[in-house]
Amino acid sequence: MKDNNFFNVIIIGGGPAGIAAGLTLNSRNISTVIVEANQLSNQKVGECIPPNAYPLFQKMGLESLLVDEKHHLYYGNKSVWGTSVLHEKLFLFDRYNKGILLNRTYFEKQLQDISKRNQINWLVDYTLYTINKEKNFTKVVLKSKTDELTLFCNYVVDATGRKASVCRKLGIEKKTLDQLASLSFKCQIKTTIPFYVHTESFENGWIYVSPSEGDNVIVMIFTDLDLIPSKNKGKDFILDIMNNSQLGQKVFKTRLEEDNIFDITTRIANTTYLEKPFGGNWLAIGDAAYSFDPLSSYGITSALASGYYGGHALADILLKKEEALDVYHYIMRDVFENYKVQLHEQYALESRWANSIFWSRRN
Repeated sequence: MKDNNFFNVIIIGGGPAGIAAGLTLNSRNISTVIVEANQLSNQKVGECIPPNAYPLFQKMGLESLLVDEKHHLYYGNKSVWGTSVLHEKLFLFDRYNKGILLNRTYFEKQLQDISKRNQINWLVDYTLYTINKEKNFTKVVLKSKTDELTLFCNYVVDATGRKASVCRKLGIEKKTLDQLASLSFKCQIKTTIPFYVHTESFENGWIYVSPSEGDNVIVMIFTDLDLIPSKNKGKDFILDIMNNSQLGQKVFKTRLEEDNIFDITTRIANTTYLEKPFGGNWLAIGDAAYSFDPLSSYGITSALASGYYGGHALADILLKKEEALDVYHYIMRDVFENYKVQLHEQYALESRWANSIFWSRRN
């Protein structure tokens, strides 16, 4: 085994959770490499950072990333939920009185740039091929289109998102609580959408409208995967929901037609978890460990937090602090249990369609 093939920690996945772990481990002088299959992720929809997430960004020294013209401020939430009346909640009286609408792809590039400035090692265009525990170390084989690389480490971190690639290689299965999915699409309208996050419930799900400066608004319709129609009926499904919604009437102020809708994508958005997010030579962070219903706004904040706390846990365990991974598990499990309570309470506010398939599965 060559010295340049050994790292204390190999992180599989270069998204926000993986980079947060890498930055944390680097700050503790733990040798680390981040393995990423793609230089930049596919275009992702904007993600909203609520005001209460600011302390985490400050703790991690990342708050300066939010002050960028590619990200936008938003000032509250507007929702039609449990009633046909549009309600508004402003952040004006919160300690941190504004949220941030992230340009998600650009934010990930910002994180990558910070990690490289901190001289964190990267291997790009490689995917995990095999992982095997040997006598004193773990052997990891990576493959690219043209190359195969063998590395050794003390711990492997699964930061591969919902697919949890490392866990799958190890034969570890996640538990699934629901089958939530989204139909996301761009909607071309002439009306400028105010900088609020808009949500509205309907008979078999709920709608999310992201603020936008241009005339291409990002909309997501959330429902269960088995309730999403076939691809050739997708636009009719979308038009029926949007043109009968309060958001369509009061926010878009126009009736949508087929030509207004493009780039329709189906994404999985369900709640999943690992009963135990670590083992003798591995740790899961971000969506690989716990994935959240987007209604909760836990997404990227939880990813960064789990990377931060997971990174410290690995640094501590390498210093022979035997309880470190159990402490990480306790922190993340507590977050997840609180999330489940809050999510149930939010869904319980909607009782107008108690007998519909979607809502009867949640209430």
